[in-house]
Amino acid sequence: MLWRRVATAAVLAPLVLAAIAAGGAAVYAALLAAGAAASYELSRALALPFAATLVGALAPPVLALPFGAEGVLGGVLLGVPWALLWLGVLPRLRNERALLGLLLVPVWVGAPLAFLALISGLEHGRAMLLVTVVGPWVSDAGAYFLGLAAGRHRIFPVLSPAKTLEGSLGGLLATAAAGALAGLLLPGLSPSTGTVLGLAISVSSQAGDLFESALKRILGLKDLGDLLPGHGGILDRIDSLLFAAPVAYYLILLLA
Repeated sequence: MLWRRVATAAVLAPLVLAAIAAGGAAVYAALLAAGAAASYELSRALALPFAATLVGALAPPVLALPFGAEGVLGGVLLGVPWALLWLGVLPRLRNERALLGLLLVPVWVGAPLAFLALISGLEHGRAMLLVTVVGPWVSDAGAYFLGLAAGRHRIFPVLSPAKTLEGSLGGLLATAAAGALAGLLLPGLSPSTGTVLGLAISVSSQAGDLFESALKRILGLKDLGDLLPGHGGILDRIDSLLFAAPVAYYLILLLA
């Protein structure tokens, strides 16, 4: 129900914004907590040991702290021998679903969380992280409300029957406008760069939402978790952000 989604967001959003405002260790702690929660959900959804998914989710952000972008790649590549270890220890994991799940965690969860840590370390990092995190919220809201009011043409009915072309355009317009406004208010951005960043975040965040919809259909699940009332699990809340984070990081470097 909508009121449950709003109530949960009213609790979570101030916590997230407070972590961004504090910066540094607060951001890193929030990312590690999100990674741990996401890895727990995936361990249940994919019938994998929690320790196996936990290392896959946390290795990229942990290695990104001392090594930067190279650490993100190192953390992802660590997922291969880590998967091999579990395949050797537990015979029940020697199947395609378990193997792909073990490799999915560092790529889908760990690396994007690491890119958020890298964004926070850039010049004007708090402002850039704020745009990256809030952008998918704005895109989701714009897509939801315009899709509800005027949605007629479904774009991916097999993956996500509720997604419409009108809603997608609503998300794009809302995030572009929010990016332009951020360019007026935040350091390190101009209205034009904020608009470009907003558009890129909206496109990538909508792709992230569709990816998780496809994954849930493959697994035959309605939600990947139930931690957040009205939202499902943590992955149901950050799926858009996981796709938006690397796009935002490289676009911020390019625009700079």
